Amino acid sequence: MNAISKSAATFVGIAVPGVLIAVTAFVAPLPSGSGARGPEQVRLPASATTAVCPGPLSLADDAAGTDEEFEAAEAPTTVARAVSASMTAPDGSQGAAGIDAAVLGGDDLFATDPGDPFVTGADGMGAPVLYTGTPAGESPALVSAVQTADADSGDYAGLAALSCSEPVTRAMFSGASTMAGEDSRLLIGNPTDAPVTVRVSLTGESGPVPVAGEDSLTVQPHSMRTVVLGALAEGVPVVGAEVTAEDGRVTAALQHIRRDGLDPRGIEYAAPEAPASTRAVVPVGTGGAVRLRVSNPSDTAVTARLGAHSADGPEALPTGSVAIPAHGTAEVDLGEVSAGDVMIEADTDISATASVTVDTDEGQDVAHYPGVEALGGTQLVALPTDERGGPLGGDLVLAAGEGSVDVVPVGADGERGDARTLDLDPQRALVLGLADFGDARALELRSTTDDAFATVAARSDSGASAVGIPAPPQGVGYQDVRLER
Repeated sequence: MNAISKSAATFVGIAVPGVLIAVTAFVAPLPSGSGARGPEQVRLPASATTAVCPGPLSLADDAAGTDEEFEAAEAPTTVARAVSASMTAPDGSQGAAGIDAAVLGGDDLFATDPGDPFVTGADGMGAPVLYTGTPAGESPALVSAVQTADADSGDYAGLAALSCSEPVTRAMFSGASTMAGEDSRLLIGNPTDAPVTVRVSLTGESGPVPVAGEDSLTVQPHSMRTVVLGALAEGVPVVGAEVTAEDGRVTAALQHIRRDGLDPRGIEYAAPEAPASTRAVVPVGTGGAVRLRVSNPSDTAVTARLGAHSADGPEALPTGSVAIPAHGTAEVDLGEVSAGDVMIEADTDISATASVTVDTDEGQDVAHYPGVEALGGTQLVALPTDERGGPLGGDLVLAAGEGSVDVVPVGADGERGDARTLDLDPQRALVLGLADFGDARALELRSTTDDAFATVAARSDSGASAVGIPAPPQGVGYQDVRLER
């Protein structure tokens, strides 16, 4: 049997619209007697995109520690929309990815062929859904999906929207709580063909939070597991939750439901925070009462510096810093803050989430805005929809920075409208109403800088919610491989 071994290799990337690829590979050794050869270039095809929407609110009492008051009613109706926009291949041809939608681990829902752009309606959801974007030839698969739950009355009144997430090896959430009246759950999906072992660790205001029972679980192929954080650590007001896939990749979202007795206080899905760094940028798309959570994964306590910007310029905060213990999560009340951004800097890596509370006719709602990664190339975000497929209100928010971003609306037919160039300002954030982009079903963002950070804020009579910008797709890549005897 011939052995397979790693080669000595030099790796390079290639830029295609919206993408910079750097790859690794395994190659078989040359036959015996062959001499060393110069670098050879291997061409890699455009990659399919994968995103999982977790579906309706998880309310089942399938773990200890769940508050019985959260079992009083059914989850609000949840709908999803998927959008595929055309992209340019290296040879100049254009095509849009096909979309395959299926219940995670269940029946196929629909499929479209690669070629023409496509926008779905408001598809009702009864379970988690896996969306796969299949490239059209060598054109990157520019596909985005979003799910929305919007209820203006009832036990779960509020607005909760989420950009359906791609698989990752690690996800951090700083906005959880397991106090009475708060239900925080991790929704962990495995869209792959192999089981994945997942470890969950919790952090709090004093450092690591001890976990009751086992801190790891197995997520079977094509399935979703719900982890009720109150079953792991009950009665903790400030909770950070880290999800680590030990031997694969998973999708993850934080579901947060708040209640004050019989009064609803909000529903929300939170996307993972940007990977920990010495600088965290949190675009905040909803003005209101803001509480900032900052998590510190390092072995050393740190004091982080805080700053903020609104559309009018620098925003005054009641405090300029927050102390975070090693392997801990700290909370600071920022009071009333306008839509814009919050920026956190520290001497060690940190990650952050800002939670905004808004008043509604039924009580209150909450929106979680995680720290985000800088825009890179061409990215597509499907916009939240009501049950009839109409767009919700809200804003596109870009944090203070330098450079420019082109924003292109994508209509109901999948075709692009006119691009709008937005020049960033280092002293103020940009806040633009979604209505400014007409009847758009999605927005395409093209950044010319590595200092652009953005989010979408959705708004309805029910409340507010944050919608993150999905990562850019992977197009054709090239790899220089040096083969040796």
